[in-house]
Amino acid sequence: MTGRAPLIGLDFDNTIVLYDDVFRGIGEDTGLLPRGFAGGKAEVRAHLRALPDGEAQWTRLQAKVYGPGIARAIPAPGLSGFLAACRAAGAGVAIVSHKTEFAAADPGGVSLRAAAWSWIGAQGLTDPARGGIDPGLIFFEDSRTAKIARIASLGCRCFVDDLEEVFLEPDFPAEVDRILVKHGARHLPAGPFRAFRAWEEIADAVFGSAAA
Repeated sequence: MTGRAPLIGLDFDNTIVLYDDVFRGIGEDTGLLPRGFAGGKAEVRAHLRALPDGEAQWTRLQAKVYGPGIARAIPAPGLSGFLAACRAAGAGVAIVSHKTEFAAADPGGVSLRAAAWSWIGAQGLTDPARGGIDPGLIFFEDSRTAKIARIASLGCRCFVDDLEEVFLEPDFPAEVDRILVKHGARHLPAGPFRAFRAWEEIADAVFGSAAA
């Protein structure tokens, strides 16, 4: 056992940054959704996929949201408190995301990675006094396979993601504690992971009462 500080791994999209209002807003602005549409990302996706050419419409909307639209996205509630708990516990934080350079629906358009870095800077996530995340521990990978390989190579104590599929991959490292976050969900899925609805719950699960 080494004396190295524990490393907490975090996914990016829909884990630390939330897009519900962005999906709805851009969907309405482009006429894909009726004005006053009720629902977040999941409801937008279901609505569009039910339309003719719906899958392509959904793919194009994602390109707009994850590119220029990210400036309108918000940090997940409780994220700053979780990062503060990491700092207080002496734990490092890494971001590991499956995010290609460009959207499939907009090759050569807005760089999704550059847009993500801009959002990270605007939110102060790499500011030592605010987010405290080392920029050298932020990784955007071309595939889910590469993402999982990165998590393994970093030696994360735990990894937080919003997608069950990541934790179901056979190559996901067995020694990494799998934490699923479903922000505000009414029902939590069961699987080879621990599932939570909020960052406050995750902080308590990872750090115990010291995070309160």
